[in-house]
Amino acid sequence: MKWYMTFFTLFFCVVCGQAVAGSSNSAVLPAPLSPAKGLHAQVDVRGVYLIWENEIEDQHPSLKFDYRVYRREKGSSKRIAIPYLRAVLHTREGERWSGVDTSIEWEKTYSYSVTPVTRVYSRSGELISEIEGDESTLIEITTHDVFPPAVPERLLALPSHIPEKEFVDLLWAPNTEKDIAGYNVYRREANGEAARINSAPMPMLSFQDTNVVAAHTYFYSISAVDKHGNESARSPEVTVALHR
Repeated sequence: MKWYMTFFTLFFCVVCGQAVAGSSNSAVLPAPLSPAKGLHAQVDVRGVYLIWENEIEDQHPSLKFDYRVYRREKGSSKRIAIPYLRAVLHTREGERWSGVDTSIEWEKTYSYSVTPVTRVYSRSGELISEIEGDESTLIEITTHDVFPPAVPERLLALPSHIPEKEFVDLLWAPNTEKDIAGYNVYRREANGEAARINSAPMPMLSFQDTNVVAAHTYFYSISAVDKHGNESARSPEVTVALHR
């Protein structure tokens, strides 16, 4: 693999396993200093997806090369190193390193940079030192939430009645997204179009449809809506036949 980077020298004492300058038993070990190249980002349903060129690889058992991702919220002077979901992608142009920042908040603007990190370990596996390289170019991205929730699951419809009154109780499982605002209920009759029968998204996991007529058949489905107004596709329909 071709490396586009500069180097500095670590003097690593082979005998004692410590970082020592000028030891007669030392070995010259390279570590990357140049910034990550080609950094770009996009927002997906998990968070901010980052990708950049990967030009480092472990070449010595006492050295581990890594990348650190820094994030700063717009309007703040505080820069933080963030944990990220990482992977190495193999492309025709070479390896690319990717990371996903899942700790974002929606509708905020962040700037990101990536820095190579070299960690030096003793023979016993103890971390001796950690050296950062140069910071990459900053990129800025705004986290607009345009991603609908998952389709709600396990919709159950139960027909019931009391004297001279028919109704249908609907129950379903909760979505796991943290920003769910509520659910919509849709109903149609045979050969008809589905229409929403609740006035606004409901935070509950149940709904009672009292506007039904005996001897009619109804088809129900539900959708989930998040706090930014994104609505999921509708669930598979369940059928209720009122026989009275």
